[in-house]
Amino acid sequence: MQSTSTIYRASFFLICIIFITSVSAQENSPYSRFGLGDFTYSQHVVTKAMGGVAVAYADGQIVNFSNPASYANLKIVTYDLGVTIDSRTLRSNTPVSKYNSTNFSPTYLSVGFPIDKMKNIGASFGFRPITRINYSVVKSERLSSVSSNDSVQTGFEGSGGMNQFYFGLGKKWKNGLSIGFNSGYNFGKRESNTKRAFINDTVAFYKSNYSTTTSFGGMFVSGGFQFETLLDSSKGYRKGMKDKYYLRLGANASLGQKLNASQNISKETYEYDNSGGIFKVDSVFSSSNNKGSITIPTTYTAGALIQKTASDASGVYDIWTFGAEFTTAKWSEYRFYNQADALINTWQVRVGGSWVPDPKSFDNYFSRINYKAGFNFGKDYINADGKELKTYGVSFGLGLPVRPARFSYQFTTIHTAFEYGKRGSAVNNITENYFKLSFALSISDIWFIKRKYD
Repeated sequence: MQSTSTIYRASFFLICIIFITSVSAQENSPYSRFGLGDFTYSQHVVTKAMGGVAVAYADGQIVNFSNPASYANLKIVTYDLGVTIDSRTLRSNTPVSKYNSTNFSPTYLSVGFPIDKMKNIGASFGFRPITRINYSVVKSERLSSVSSNDSVQTGFEGSGGMNQFYFGLGKKWKNGLSIGFNSGYNFGKRESNTKRAFINDTVAFYKSNYSTTTSFGGMFVSGGFQFETLLDSSKGYRKGMKDKYYLRLGANASLGQKLNASQNISKETYEYDNSGGIFKVDSVFSSSNNKGSITIPTTYTAGALIQKTASDASGVYDIWTFGAEFTTAKWSEYRFYNQADALINTWQVRVGGSWVPDPKSFDNYFSRINYKAGFNFGKDYINADGKELKTYGVSFGLGLPVRPARFSYQFTTIHTAFEYGKRGSAVNNITENYFKLSFALSISDIWFIKRKYD
């Protein structure tokens, strides 16, 4: 058993290296030009598959960092890693065009562990991307200030995003109340370039580039609670088992913060060399280390979940769950160097659940699979054209147990989530359809077990 545990840990840390080296993967979206970019919604894959229902969800063998109160349920050291393959299709009405992109990106890396099992105290730490910025948009127009035969082409390019290192604690009391908090450091970079070139057959113009690079960072705090109460109990479907029905309420608030920022600005003329590379012709303006701040609003989430479990002497097994939640944030209060952006207050409703036919059926693997499904709808925080962006999505997924719990103290599960959704509607010039395929590996292990036999 110990050698297997060592292999598991070594494999996990190898995956961590791959995760960190691939964290720069980004999709191309013109909407990421606004605010802090596109939110990755880096929830655990388990809750992604349930439409995003997470604030009232608790599981002792995954790290639900969406609500730190859930850490109190951790009874075993758990490693969690999630990755996503993201396929997007952008459609524009004017001019009529279509763009497809497919990208691979990591979504989270976390470790959860119990601090005191008797007092129900657990903790977690990890890393996850929060937003991504990546866009390249070209606009062609004729300028009336130049001769009628001249046109100008302007390119808008950007990259970057915000990431998060976090550490959290959770504590549960006998009355069913759990509270917890996450704290850590949000950091990132936002790079933008506005390149302009005159199109003229007779007169040569140098191309111009207006570039800004903003680095930012700051501490954050979020807190949450869960309250669990027993609704009913009865004799289980198997001999010696007992079914229980629970209601769990949950809420979480990610407090608003001011990120300290430093910005470099450059205005220059440039040209392309024979190999297609860019070289600077002349520097028109340059300014560095301009201090400022970025204001992020508070995000509130509240929800409820009903759960059925079956228990016996060997443990407690989830049978089914069903829940819903609501989240909102006042992004109209967002400020970037005291400047507002094309952002509005946002909200989202999420509904979903899961079902395991028979977690104790060791002769039928499909009965032990955790089947999950859900949907969500709401309003995006970006308001690029002033007509708002409606959002909706559907999802489903599977929790695939790798080894039965009866064989060892190691529990390994592969989680999958399939998401399809849309941002924008017929009133918007640009709409975005997406399909996401997410995978997660949850490895649980009991450490520091004294061997009885050598």
